[in-house]
Amino acid sequence: MKKGLLIAIIIFLSGCSTKFTYNNLDWLIHWYIDDYVSLSDNQEALFDEYFADWQSWHRSEELGKYIEHLKSLKADLNSEELNAAQIERHLLDSRQHWERLRDRVSPELADMAAKLTDEQVSSLFEELSEENDDIRESLEEFKELSPEEQAEERLDDMEEGVSEFIGRLNASQKAIVKGYASQFTSTRALWLTYRQDFQQAAREMIDNRAANPTFKQDFIALMTHPDKFRSEAFMKLRNDNTRIYAKMAEELFYTLDKKQKRKLISKIDDMIEDIEYLMSND
Repeated sequence: MKKGLLIAIIIFLSGCSTKFTYNNLDWLIHWYIDDYVSLSDNQEALFDEYFADWQSWHRSEELGKYIEHLKSLKADLNSEELNAAQIERHLLDSRQHWERLRDRVSPELADMAAKLTDEQVSSLFEELSEENDDIRESLEEFKELSPEEQAEERLDDMEEGVSEFIGRLNASQKAIVKGYASQFTSTRALWLTYRQDFQQAAREMIDNRAANPTFKQDFIALMTHPDKFRSEAFMKLRNDNTRIYAKMAEELFYTLDKKQKRKLISKIDDMIEDIEYLMSND
């Protein structure tokens, strides 16, 4: 389960330490972008200028919001009671962190998109198409599993996601996770459809950029309103899964022993410490 227990908050945490990752995002993103399109020297210089502004804004305005959110989460976890509604609120707040970042960078991404060559556009969408093929292949492989094998794989993923934050699960906790696992409905196929539809709209818009005097405004609207490409079925299942997850997390909360709770709180404290460091050391 990719969300992990309660914490889908710090979008830049991955593998390396938070401090290393955050302070080297420019290099890491260059490395990532290079997999999709080779930028010219002028394009790289423009991107570096934009990125410096993004990171300055993020450090000065966003990191404090992350700390405030984490402290609120910590307070809820330290209380005697925690309900599904509170957990849903934390999940919504974590999504809003990402949405603010998306909205902030969209104007500059629109400017970069307008400056891509036709060759770069083709390279970008060819790579995205290959990724879609890989996702589709993964979905087909999962379909070939027996219902029992699918259930076992889903349960393993969920247990791993929870144990990452609280440690080894006891018997009652495994039973809780197993009880909720069958209630979740995979949205991966619907997500792939959304991804393809969104990319198709972006491709058509970029292909016609030279003839569209409002390209930048249209591209910003595309980037900041992705829900228009998500089907009602997708949105309903996503919301249903969030509610199920929150209910499961509520039930698990009342089974945490002292060691598990310390581990969870310690992870939050480590995040807060790392973010405070990043705010004071640029």
